[in-house]
Amino acid sequence: MHILMGHQSYELTQGRKVPVVWDTQRLINGHMLLVGKSGTGKTYSLKRMLEQMMRETKGRMRVHVMDVHGDIDIEGASTVKFSESTPYGFNPLTINPDPDFGGVRKRVQSFIGALNRTGFRLGSRQEAVLRSLLYDLYASHGFYDNDPMSWRIKDGVPRPTPKTHPSIEDALAFARTKLKGMFLGTASKTVGALERLYRKQIQFHSRMKRANQALTPEDEESHKQDMKGLATECVELFQEHLDSLQTGVELTDLLKYDSKDTMKSVVDRLENLNSIGIFRPQRPPFDKNTPVWRYDIKALAQEEKKLFVSFIMEAIFQSSVQRGVQSDLVEIIILDEAHLFLTNDPDNPINAIAKEARKFGLGLFCASQSPTHFSDDFLSNVATKIILGIDQMYWDQTARKLKLDVEALGWIIPHQRILMQMNNKGETRPNFMRVAIKE
Repeated sequence: MHILMGHQSYELTQGRKVPVVWDTQRLINGHMLLVGKSGTGKTYSLKRMLEQMMRETKGRMRVHVMDVHGDIDIEGASTVKFSESTPYGFNPLTINPDPDFGGVRKRVQSFIGALNRTGFRLGSRQEAVLRSLLYDLYASHGFYDNDPMSWRIKDGVPRPTPKTHPSIEDALAFARTKLKGMFLGTASKTVGALERLYRKQIQFHSRMKRANQALTPEDEESHKQDMKGLATECVELFQEHLDSLQTGVELTDLLKYDSKDTMKSVVDRLENLNSIGIFRPQRPPFDKNTPVWRYDIKALAQEEKKLFVSFIMEAIFQSSVQRGVQSDLVEIIILDEAHLFLTNDPDNPINAIAKEARKFGLGLFCASQSPTHFSDDFLSNVATKIILGIDQMYWDQTARKLKLDVEALGWIIPHQRILMQMNNKGETRPNFMRVAIKE
């Protein structure tokens, strides 16, 4: 794929037009860092490149735009806004059924890892409890760590209701039931029966209040019989629970779930995640026929954005790995304000994509205000660096970090002249070129 970036500035002064072309067949990878302060044309440059990409590939490419400010309005893009009020989102508990790349263990570990990279970080005891909770949740939905066949939705096992992946809401309900059982000292079935008993009583009193008069003796007798039946069920299930103590199953649960306080803190974390509103099982309504998908996450808080982007990027990366080796770019992620999502964790999807995604046809475009926000390791894994114009306070640091002269940064004129470095195959020390983007 070829994209015309501009023309060599010096050659233009000599009356010659020498194009500067971004060629994915020559570059060591399709990753790009685009830096410039507000007003220097980051959005304009991205749109210009996207237009050429779409013409070059004739729609045979998917571009995911992570729009943190809601201002990357790309013509023809399929845009979906994410907030706590939207009915759709991303389910981070969906199991990948591939026997090599998927499974319960990997999904649980990835989920916990994503939490620990954000403000939702877990303590060691909370992490252990959540891990046990998720394993039990998956088992209750028919997904077992040691049975790859069970990782499929259609696994050939007859069920009264269709098999589904659990959601964050399911995890929260499951955790609440476990917590109630710990407080009451009973099994989850007993808790369920007790809750039905309470609901029946509440419904009866609500009915009396609405009627605003005494109920007939027949109604009262019917209610008493219902309550007696539910109470008998509670007693029987509690006895069943006591009998099960002889097998040690409940003791195992007690050990797994540590304490009521730890379980309560895990429930609180799940409640916070569920309240964000972006982790819903209903998929976002992106147009599959539109090559550019724009994720408008402006309404989310910063930690929520980090978590959402981490899950989305991880899913895209894993999908690209399963897709296998590609001869050229077939998918790109554009991440605005990318420095906000970087961590030193090697499992961070940004770091993993920068290091490993090249051969799978996945490119990462990171837009930010200065290269000084990024680690040397990250910068060394990005083949293309474009400087549109950065604040003077960053000049000295940028010059040292990128091995260029401060004078070169002063040469830049936003929307007219940029600095660009492309690391092509076989090159070890590519220089920054002075490129005119407006003749």
